Amino acid sequence: MTDTVESGSRSRTRRAILDAAVRVFAQRRAASLADVAAEAQVARSTLHRYFPDRAELVQALADDLLAAFDRVITEAETAKGPAREALQRLIGGYLELGQRIYFLYSEPSFNQPDPDSEVAKFFLKLDKVCKPVEALIVRGQDEGVIARNMTVDWIMRMLLWMVFIGWDAVEDKALSRLQAQATVLQTIESGILAPQDNP
Repeated sequence: MTDTVESGSRSRTRRAILDAAVRVFAQRRAASLADVAAEAQVARSTLHRYFPDRAELVQALADDLLAAFDRVITEAETAKGPAREALQRLIGGYLELGQRIYFLYSEPSFNQPDPDSEVAKFFLKLDKVCKPVEALIVRGQDEGVIARNMTVDWIMRMLLWMVFIGWDAVEDKALSRLQAQATVLQTIESGILAPQDNP
């Protein structure tokens, strides 16, 4: 019983640190681990027991994002129903991860060209996790609701960068979270050009 309680407490503390780190780093790139500890409401020594340095904390955030992607894609049930509706569910889930995607995609250590780096391994794992999304895009192209003249790779990149841009607008207070979700969905579904009236 005691081990279970301790394990649950450790899990909650770790979760609190990860959530705090995303909030703090997304707003202040040069924030210290002390800032993260303060946001998580734990002692700095406690944070260091979980994550000895910033690199280990960032790696844990990357691993946590992979698990979150897997959950969101599973919950979106990308193989069920019309492709358009499945894509809408998926984008809604992606936007839940907006702050975490925003942080990692703008994190300097995640722009390393080394193919043997942890970053490269992260993106290889992400490719595997996102295989159902690739299948959804192909299905959408077959159903005629996703443009056939765009590659699956391009659409995959565009979806994630649209989420990044949406959260960037939220961080800049240019859009609320609800406005960002609606704007991202509208941009993906109909672009930025107004429909032309038939002569």
